[in-house]
Amino acid sequence: MASPLAGGEEDEQSSWDGLNTDMMEMILKHLPIADRISVSAVCKSWRLATSDIILPALRAPWLLGSAMDSASLSWGFYTSSNGGRSLGLEIPKEFRSHWCCGSSKGWLMLLREPRQHSPECEAHLLNPVTGATVELPPFPPTTIKGVISTSPFAADFMLAALCFEVSNLDRFVIAYRPMQPWRKKILIDDAVDIVFHHGRLYVLTSSADIWVCVFDPSWKVSFGYIPSLFQEEDGGHHGSCWGKLVGSNDGIFLVDCSTTTEAGVERQDLKVFKVKEWGRRRRAVEVNSLGGRTFFIGPFSDGVAISSKMKPSSKLDIIKPDHIYYLSRTDYSLRAHSMQKRSTFRVAGFKVEDHILEWFIPELEDRSSLMVVTPIHSRYLLLTISILMLAVIVRYMLGWLGI
Repeated sequence: MASPLAGGEEDEQSSWDGLNTDMMEMILKHLPIADRISVSAVCKSWRLATSDIILPALRAPWLLGSAMDSASLSWGFYTSSNGGRSLGLEIPKEFRSHWCCGSSKGWLMLLREPRQHSPECEAHLLNPVTGATVELPPFPPTTIKGVISTSPFAADFMLAALCFEVSNLDRFVIAYRPMQPWRKKILIDDAVDIVFHHGRLYVLTSSADIWVCVFDPSWKVSFGYIPSLFQEEDGGHHGSCWGKLVGSNDGIFLVDCSTTTEAGVERQDLKVFKVKEWGRRRRAVEVNSLGGRTFFIGPFSDGVAISSKMKPSSKLDIIKPDHIYYLSRTDYSLRAHSMQKRSTFRVAGFKVEDHILEWFIPELEDRSSLMVVTPIHSRYLLLTISILMLAVIVRYMLGWLGI
């Protein structure tokens, strides 16, 4: 078989596309996850040739884990299928003294202790797949969760952070846009979760109200209001509860969890509501099915819905449609709630070496932060792949000869 370095463009394309799936998989599994994505970004033919191998491992969310008893945070990423297999991708060393307060659209929001008696923390966005970073203005050390509207390299990029006051624990939201000279502070009573959806910022309160913040080009904000899902005559919430917003292609959902104790047994009841919009009118209605979707929610990550059209990456895939996956706050285990059976259970057969911290969703369609594939880097990738191809061919020949 001719090397991809030999011949013209047509020979290169045919030699790569001519590889069978098994050989291509053997080659790609020796490359780091970032290089696998870079291979698919070189050209259209490479992306098509590698899509069936690269994409399945990335479709389902990853899990961010850390050895919390370690002196330094050595964060790693794990698949949410195949029993939590390590992806061999870690947070760069220069960011291990930071703490993570956001996992949104393929980026992590990281904060570092204030320097020189500054009241606020250094803040960065990190794409752990590509290594790209974006410096942010300082944010309060009481930041609970950070979310972004789109890629930080896009013209309409915005960031919102949910924070609280140290003195009275009142919560507020800070909105940031790079082209604006100041950050905007939004005061919403008892805010518990935030998410961007189609450029709008949705804010959930502890009483299950939802506020919709719309930003105009002049950086003014207007508010829409969706009343509480639970009326006082219904008794409101019972027991302790938490709620999370989930963004989907066709709207915003709310996952509400109430925890009650009966006869010494703790019971969790999850309900799902969808925001319906008619012009300026909005209302949240309860739904009994996710429409084949799968929800993933966590303490400081975007709530994400994955379509049922996604094929499982393997027979060991634990991700099922019409289920809600979330992380236990007590033992860092992975839990799931079946909408059909209306029951919650611990996911069996899922073990990782580190403590599970949060979900991470790679954004495959946003390639603005991928490295620029220069001719030099393209030749490097070709050379690496050619060497791996040669090693695979030699292995096949030795096996065929029985050596």
